[in-house]
Formats: sequence, structure tokens, C-alpha cells
Amino acid sequence: MTQPTNPTADSMPKTEEPTMPAPDELVIVPHTHWDREWYEPHDVFRLRLVHMLDRLLTTLEQNPDFRFTLDGQAAAVDDYLEIRPEQRERVAAAVERGQLAIGPFLILLDEFLCDGETIVRNLELGLKSSRRIGPEMRVGYLPDMFGHAAQMPQLLRGFGIRHAALWRGVPARVDRHAFAWRSPDGSVVRTEYLLDGYGNALDLFALPGQLEQLVAEYGRSIASWYGADPILGMLGTDHSAPPADLMDVVGAATEAGIATRLSVDTIEGYVRRVASEWDAGDDTALDGWPAVDGELRSHARGNLLPGVFSIRTNLKRAMADAERRLLVAERLDAAFGADDHRAFFDTAWYRLVESTAHDSVTGCGVDATADEVENRLVTAAHVARGVVLRTMERLAAAVPPERFVVANPAGFARRAHVEVRLDDPARRELGSGVQLLDGFPEVLGDEVMRTSDLRRLLARIHGRELFGQLINDWRFTDEGLRFDVAEAPVGEFDLAAFVVELERRIASDPDDARTWRVEIIAAPRRRAIVGVDVGGLAAVEVDPATATSLGHTGGDVVRVGADGRTLANASLAVVVGETGSVRIETAGGAGGERTVLEDALRLVDEGDRGDSYNYGPMAAGTVVDTPDAVEITVLESGPIRGRVLVRRRYTLPASIDAIDPDRRVAAQVPLDVDTVLELREGEPMLRVTVEFTNLAADHRMRLLVPTGASELPTSAAAGQYAVTERGRSGEGGWGEFPLPTFPAARFAAAGAATLLVTKHSEYELVADEASGQDALALTLVRSVGLMSVNIHPLRDEPAGAQFPVPGAQYLGARVRTEFAVLPSPDGWAAADAPRWAELLRSEPEVARGTRGGPAVVGGVAGAGGAADAAGLPDVSVLEVGGSVVLESFRRVEAADGTGALEARFVNYGTSPARLAAVASGTWDRTDLTGRVIERDVDLAGFMMGPARIETFRSRGSAPDRG
Repeated sequence: MTQPTNPTADSMPKTEEPTMPAPDELVIVPHTHWDREWYEPHDVFRLRLVHMLDRLLTTLEQNPDFRFTLDGQAAAVDDYLEIRPEQRERVAAAVERGQLAIGPFLILLDEFLCDGETIVRNLELGLKSSRRIGPEMRVGYLPDMFGHAAQMPQLLRGFGIRHAALWRGVPARVDRHAFAWRSPDGSVVRTEYLLDGYGNALDLFALPGQLEQLVAEYGRSIASWYGADPILGMLGTDHSAPPADLMDVVGAATEAGIATRLSVDTIEGYVRRVASEWDAGDDTALDGWPAVDGELRSHARGNLLPGVFSIRTNLKRAMADAERRLLVAERLDAAFGADDHRAFFDTAWYRLVESTAHDSVTGCGVDATADEVENRLVTAAHVARGVVLRTMERLAAAVPPERFVVANPAGFARRAHVEVRLDDPARRELGSGVQLLDGFPEVLGDEVMRTSDLRRLLARIHGRELFGQLINDWRFTDEGLRFDVAEAPVGEFDLAAFVVELERRIASDPDDARTWRVEIIAAPRRRAIVGVDVGGLAAVEVDPATATSLGHTGGDVVRVGADGRTLANASLAVVVGETGSVRIETAGGAGGERTVLEDALRLVDEGDRGDSYNYGPMAAGTVVDTPDAVEITVLESGPIRGRVLVRRRYTLPASIDAIDPDRRVAAQVPLDVDTVLELREGEPMLRVTVEFTNLAADHRMRLLVPTGASELPTSAAAGQYAVTERGRSGEGGWGEFPLPTFPAARFAAAGAATLLVTKHSEYELVADEASGQDALALTLVRSVGLMSVNIHPLRDEPAGAQFPVPGAQYLGARVRTEFAVLPSPDGWAAADAPRWAELLRSEPEVARGTRGGPAVVGGVAGAGGAADAAGLPDVSVLEVGGSVVLESFRRVEAADGTGALEARFVNYGTSPARLAAVASGTWDRTDLTGRVIERDVDLAGFMMGPARIETFRSRGSAPDRG
């Protein structure tokens, strides 16, 4: 990512005085910043990387004093050795000699466009990859991320790393070259501030013969930042090769008597030298240094480029989907699986983590890069799906075909709602917990065949399966042949007997004179939603005949008005207005108080003259916020689930004006926006799905949810294992306007409104003139046509080249956003937002039972289990009873080589919380590497501090559920 060429000129306070001496020492750190994919796709940049590292290895071998920092990301070494495997020993030797610094991350991620567990896996994979070569760099080197997440210090300390080094996001009040960066839980890393960017020494070597003068001038200009410490000179930039003659230049300057001592080192060598006491474990060594708490999102001395949160929303959705699927697969595999799938998970996590790079998931590269990123994420999700299917098939083998197995991947007990397919529901008894939905076609095949073609039927039958169903009966008639099929087996099917009869019929017509009507008729089937109570990380058997609704005992029931304008359950009442926005009202608390959110889900569209890095506002008069027409359709009327479709038609300008980018063109396009409102029994949230096909270019569409208040000072958002509170304006001072749009991975909240999101999203707390209240504005789509624009209304300098990116316009693309509105007068904590966000994103899995024979799972024939298959576990594998969230549950390898289970929890609250977890076995508390901190921990009584991340491992082998 491009950095300023001379940042000191404008960004730093100067201390230069004519009488000040030259600095005592300049430590030069040769490096490259390797954007793995950006304005070129990965393999184009890798070719450059390979040739650069070919030269570097020779340089290192010829110059024993030369040092090089390989950008903090081990993927660069992986990429190189995949092409040059014969160079492994040379790379390892350079690392062992201390000349080449690698790791600790696998990839230089965007810290806000992946969730906390992905950052953990990034470091895990980075350390594993690095250690295959040699010792890793023990510095969290983060040179070019677009801001930094609040929990990064705690995550680094969890891996035993006490140092960070970074550039962007540091607030203006920091006036030293290092500061104490504190996570919300109090974890601290000493952070080396790359105050002039990651290429501040480039200009010093730019003019031959002027090194001494340039070093002296630069040293005087920033003397107050370093005091007695040597000045750090980062010599490198994007995709740069190391200066081959650097040691000659340094040697010549030293021989000529330069006043400043010049040395060459890695970034790790520098920070260990200037922070030896802190490095040795002295936690008082940072006393007196500036301290910064939480996330780093100041624009004071570097661009943050916040528009990357809203561009190419498909990548944000694919990232969240892959993360969610992998975590669910790991949990179910660890709880109920019998096979070792760790190699599959390693492969999938690698693909996911490499896609978190700060020019990858951000979407600020060219279209080819974005396509490659999305494909990696999709294939990572495919691995997870394969594991889930296998695990569910194993559970299904313990359940008879007329029943279902439901597995809850969340740590919280829940009221689960699962969709199933029921055979012939009109002829079977159904419990009150079953709500019938639409039916399926019964005629799967109806064709006329000549006698000679009948043998083709044998190619369609696989054992008992035919067209994705199971053959329960067949019969020849005077007119032809009929198969009766269903999803569940009834009786036996004798394939050999069928073949004998088929051949007899064929032989009876040697002249091929007659025709046969061949029918494949499925038993009547309907989709249904079933409500069932299930414990945390548990699997239960569900019998539709006995499933009970909450309303059956006088509890919750969902009601939908005949015209679709009202939905209600025991917690919420929703009314759809004339313009398609809604009124959301809570049922009231113990004191009878109610929360009302008026005019929620209103859509606001406006022109965008920006690029993939920054939203570009236009002149007034470009806003469209009123639909031309509204249609309301009842999709489901309860009592388990109610759903209403609200279709709003808008007319939008087709694009911005090519000549005057402050105007939208007169040409218009229609835009139909479908909003599905959904209430379920037992849930205090309104689920919302917004979907449309984008036909307009150069625009931003946002959805507004009122907060029930005005002039709120802050909003809050959850992501990366923390809840961060943010003000209504950002700190400026650089060449970028600090637009207060922020990221959210779990939820965003202000006042009485909490939005639970299912993908990495952008939000802003805005003053909504229409309602007279503050509102949370959730970005649905932002369409632009250029990677970076040279002239931007909110940014002084380009963020990259002005490459066309037509794919970022999203023209003809289907945009889908799923979230939930969780109202509460006392805010997100009182609403238990972390719990509901976890339940929203960790939906239960369901499969039809297969005990006693073959069945169809997901439309594909699967092997059935034996009739005497073991029953389902009768207790939760791990259940959390309080507000702490189970984030990860997986199989790991202990230090002694035995298998173990690992569980990771996060307290998102601002107060201590009891873990209140129940699990069998003996558990030790560990750090993020698996090193034991405390043995024999009582999971039920363990107290977690505010914003703490805690990891536990079972003692001994993981359960063998085979």
C-alpha cells in the first residue's frame, strides 16, 4: 500500500535548531513491504518476490553484516519456497544467522475485516510456518494496516510477544518513538511507532554523496522523538528489492568520518536493543512513556482509508461465512466426530487467513485480485461443509429415519428452529412445535419410452436411490411403470427382482412395438420449521410428532396480520408503514417501560464520487430516500416463525456525471429492494434480510435504524474479541478527513438500538433529520469504478493508481445483507447482545436419521448406520450458562503428542463475569500457544476479567467417539 514519500515534511513537529548536533546513531532496517496481491493478482506479485529473494539470498551470503526484515509475514517465505523448494536450506541458514527476520504472522492482515479467532489462527499458522525454517521474529510487525484492533496487544501477549511496530492510527498526543499500547483487559505491548512510515530512510539514500547532510538534517528534525535512543531508519517500500550496495555505501560513509554512526539491523534487533529491560520482562520499563488504550484509529498522522469496510461487500460476506462455517465445523467435529480432520482444517484456515491481507479482503485491489480472494474463501467454506456433512451423517446413524438430529454448535443452550422436509405430513401426527411451510413437486419424472429404452432406467438407479429419493415401491401396469419414492425408506427394495421383471417385459416385446409411460412419483413432502430446545454444544433427537411449541404451554407464539403489516411475538411488535419502514416496539420490562423505534429500516441512497479506499460525498441534492411503490406479502404466518416480504421500488440515477463528478446523471434505473422481516418464538430480536440486484453505479445505499435518542456521544461495536466505544468524530490532522464510519463484526449499538450483523460491516451514528433522532446507518452497498481517484474530496493524495475496477460497481450483482435489530432501553449489555449475536451467527445443523438403512442427506444418497448404532450423547459436551461467549472448540495436539480439546472464551463485558461453563474432564488454563498457566481449573466457577480472552485445554487424550 502506497505510503507518503516525505511524511516528515508535513506531519511531524520539528525540533531542528541550527546548533543541534547530528544524531549519534541511525539504525538502518532494510526491508520490503510485500502486498501479496493488490493492483496485480497474487501470482504476478509472487514472480517479483521470487526474483527479489533470489538476489537477497546472494546479498546476505556475500555480506555477513547485512540484515533484512521480510515484512512480518511468513507467507512470503511459503510463496517463495513453493517455487524454489531447492532454496530451503539457504533461507534457513540466513534465518539462523540472524540476517533474515521472518514471521510472526502468516499474513499482514486487515485487523477489522476478520474476527478475533482468525487473528489467533494467523499467528498460529505464521509461527508454524516460520519455525519450519528457523526462529521467528518476536515483534508484532504491523506496518501498513488501516488501523489496529483493540485486542491486538492481548493477542500478541497470548503468544508471548511483548513488542509491536506499526505506523497508522496512532493519536496525535503520542510524541515519542514508542508507547505502551493497552488492550481493554490491561495487556500491554511496547509499540515502536514508525512515525514517518515504513520507508522513512529512503530519502536519506536518494541523492548520491549527500548521505551525511541528509542524515544530519533528518536527525535534527525528529530529535525530540528519540532522545538518547538511536534513530530508526526503515529502508524499503512496497515490493522493493534490497539495495545491493547498501553495505558499501554505509562503509564508505563511515570511512569518510560521518558524524552519525550507521548500523544495519532487523526491526527485531532494533527494538530489543532500545527496550532491553522491557524485553527481559520488566513491566515498569514503560513507565513515563506515552500510553494508548484500545484501538488505533486516528487519522492524525496517516490515512486510515475507511472506505475499504464498505466496498465489495461480497468479500466481507464470504469472509464472515468462511469464518463461521469453519468454527462450526471444528466444534461439531471435536464434540461428535470420529475422524481426524485437522489437516483439512489447516488447509482451510490457511486459505482463509491469506485472504485477510490488507489489500485482499479489503477489496481495494483490481477485479482479478478480488475474484481470487473470493474463490479462496468459498473453497475454505467448502472444506468446512464437508466436515459438517460427515459429522451430521454420523449423528444421523443413531436416529431412525422418521426423526431428525439437531446439533447446536453454540455454547449457549437455545431454542433452535430448524427447517426439515416431512413426508406425507397430512397422514402423520405432528406436535405443536411444527409449522408447515410450502410443498415440493410430487412428479419427479413422467416420460414415454419405447421398450428398447427401458434398460436406461438401470443407469438411474443406484442401489435404492432414484433422482435423489429412495425407492419404496414399483409396479408395472397396462400403461407403463411407476416408481413410488420418498426421502425415508419404507420396507425393502429388491433391485435384483426389479431387474428380472424389467428384462421379462423387454423380452416380451422383441419388435420394440410398444411404448411405456414411466412415472417417478414422490410421496407428498412439505418444508416445515420445527422448534426444539437444545443444550450448549449438544445434539438432540427430534420427533416431529412430539415437538412442542412455546405457545403450547401459554408461552410465546408468533402472530402475523392477514395484510402483512403486523408481526408480533412475546417480546416485540412490528408494524410496517406506508413507505416500507417499520415501527418496532418491545413488550415492556418489569416496570412496564417500552422501547419504540420509529421509522426503522428506512433506506437512503446517495451518490459516491470516491474510490475503493474512501467514500466521496457529492453536492447536496443527490439523495434518494423515498420509494415509488411498496408491496407487502405474507410469507409465513406463524406460530413458530413469521415472515413478511416488503418490496420497495426506487428510481435511482444511473451513475455520476463523467464531466462533473459532483452531479448524478439524469438517466435513471429502477431498483427493487426486498426486505424480509422475521420473528421467531422465544427471540427478542427482529431478523432482517435485505436483498436487491444493483443496477446503479457510483452510489452508496444505507439502512437506518433509530436509536430512540438524540445527541448521543458514542456508539459501540463488537469485533475482534472486544466491544469498542467510539465517538461521533475522528481525530484528523493528516490529509484525510476523519469520516466517522466504523467497522463492526458482531454488532453495532447506540441508545436503545443494537444491530446484530452476520458479516463484516460498516456503520455510522448519524443525526437523522427525518426522525429527529440519532440513527445507526448500516451500509448495504457502495459502488465505485476506480481503485483510487487522483482527486478526492476527502483525501489530499491518491491511495494508489487510478485503475478501473468495473467489478466494484457491482452492476447486475445480487446484494444480500442479513442482520437483526435487538431493541433495549438500557443498551447492548442489558440486551445480552454478545449472546444473541453468537446465536444469530451459529445456526444449528439438522439431518434426517438414517438408522437401519440408507437415507438421503442433502439430496445425495449417504451410507446409513447400523441398526444398533450408539445413541446420541445425553448431555451437552460444553455449555456456558452466563454471558461469556464460547468462541472456539477444537481438537489440538498437546505438547506430549496426545490429543486434547481446546476451548476459548471471551468476556465482551466491562465487568468481571463468571465463566459458568460445564464440561466433563479435567481442564488446564493455557496461553494462546497451549502453554499451561494454571492446572485443574474449575470452569464453572472461573472468573473472567473484563474483555479477557481465556483458553483452556482438556487434560489427556481427546474423547474417542468412534
